[in-house]
Amino acid sequence: MQGEQLKQRIDRIEQSADDAKNALKGASLSSDLRQAVLALHQKASGLKHACEGQESASADSVRKDVLEVEEAADKALKACRSAGAGVDAQLQQAVQRAHAEASSLKKDLLQAA
Repeated sequence: MQGEQLKQRIDRIEQSADDAKNALKGASLSSDLRQAVLALHQKASGLKHACEGQESASADSVRKDVLEVEEAADKALKACRSAGAGVDAQLQQAVQRAHAEASSLKKDLLQAA
């Protein structure tokens, strides 16, 4: 995968995680959901930082970081489902986007390996 394409995909993951974090503001949600979304945001930000110096990031470390983001997105998705109907649609959509982007990127990176 080309460096610029990888960067764009990571940016989309981070943007979705940012959107999810922003949707938390002012919402009264369970602490599990809040923590899951904040963990997703932290992992996505870490992935972006790790890949900004793409030359120094090995393909294995990028795959590992993407896997961690996907796992964090899985947890956030499960927390959204557990919280039920009270979850803001904007938050749910942002978490779903982050999960879909991370899953798709993971799949593509594994195929390229």
